[in-house]
Amino acid sequence: MIESARCVNCAEPLAGKFCTRCGEKCIGPADHTSGRFLEHLFAAFTHTDGKIFLTLRLLLTRPGRLTADYLRGKRKPYITPLQLFLICNLVFFLLHPLIGSNTLTTDLNTQLHYIWHHGIVESFVTPRLALRQVTVEAYAAVFDPAAITLAKSLVILVVPIFSFAVMALHWRQRRHFSAHLVYALHFGAFWLLLISATMALTYLTVRLLRSADVFPSATAVDRGIISVSFALMTFYLFRAGRAVYATEAAWLTLVKALALGITFNFALQAYRFALFFITFWST
Repeated sequence: MIESARCVNCAEPLAGKFCTRCGEKCIGPADHTSGRFLEHLFAAFTHTDGKIFLTLRLLLTRPGRLTADYLRGKRKPYITPLQLFLICNLVFFLLHPLIGSNTLTTDLNTQLHYIWHHGIVESFVTPRLALRQVTVEAYAAVFDPAAITLAKSLVILVVPIFSFAVMALHWRQRRHFSAHLVYALHFGAFWLLLISATMALTYLTVRLLRSADVFPSATAVDRGIISVSFALMTFYLFRAGRAVYATEAAWLTLVKALALGITFNFALQAYRFALFFITFWST
C-alpha cells in the first residue's frame, strides 16, 4: 500500500510505484523489513551494473585498461578512479589488524629508528618528551593510534606525488595532469591490494614456519617482501604503460616502469614524512 498520494521528494501526484516526474520510488511497508534491507545491501555490492566487480577484475587482470578506457571516454561500466582507490584503501585498513603492516600507518618507533628522516623526527620528539615529562613509550601510546586514524585519509597524498613523476616521464605526450592523476589512482589502488595480499600471505607463511620450528629473521622477511612487491609493481607498471602510453618502444616503457617503481617508494617516504608531522601536531 502506498503511504502517500504524493511523491515525498517533489510532491507530484503518484500514479504507480515510481514518481513520473523525478523517479523517486514509492515506499510501502515491505520496504521497511530486514529482508528488503539485506536485499539492497546485496545489490549494492553485486549489482550497480556489476561495476565494482568488473572494475576490480580489470584492475587486477588488465593493467592500464581502466585508465585507457577512462581517458577515451568509456566510463559508465566502471566505478570512478577515486571510488576505486577508496575501496582498496578500505580493504587495506580492514586487513590491517591481521597483516600488522606499518607500511602506511608507520608507528613512532619506526619513525624514530627505521626511516631516512629519523633524525628530524628525533629532533622534534625529544624536546616534546622533556616538556611533557613523559617516556617515549607513553607518547607512543598516544601517537600510534592517531597515526592509524590519520593514515586512512592521508594515504591519498601518495597519488598526486606519484602523478608528478608519471607526468615528468611522459611529458612528450602533452597530456593534461588529470590523465596522469587517473593513472596514479589506478596504480595506487592496485598497490593497496598488492601490499594487502603480500603482507597477509607473509603473515600466514611465517606462522606456518614457526609452527615447524623455523624462525626466519625479520631482515630476510623484509627483503623478500620488498623484492617480490617491487618485481610485481614493475611488471604491472610495464603492462599499464603499454596500455596507456602505447606510442613508445617497449624497452623505453620497461625503463620507465622501473623508474616509476622506484619513484613510488619515494612517494611513500614523502607520505610517511607528512604523516609524522600531521600526527605530531595533532597529539
